[in-house]
Amino acid sequence: MDALDVYTKINIRDYLARPEEKYDKEYSKERQEIRKYIRKDDLKAKQGHPNGQLDWGYLLRMADSF
Repeated sequence: MDALDVYTKINIRDYLARPEEKYDKEYSKERQEIRKYIRKDDLKAKQGHPNGQLDWGYLLRMADSF
């Protein structure tokens, strides 16, 4: 699975609406994997950057150009 499959507007918005892992079971196996990839990047950013967040607005704007 590559970034173009994971970082789509629908996947990002879905994750941001309910980022908790407990909601993953409500999705198909494919969507669960997508949420896992996004969560991994989100948690990595929170731990590794001083401001502790991804620029979701930027990712959503860029998703329009994919």
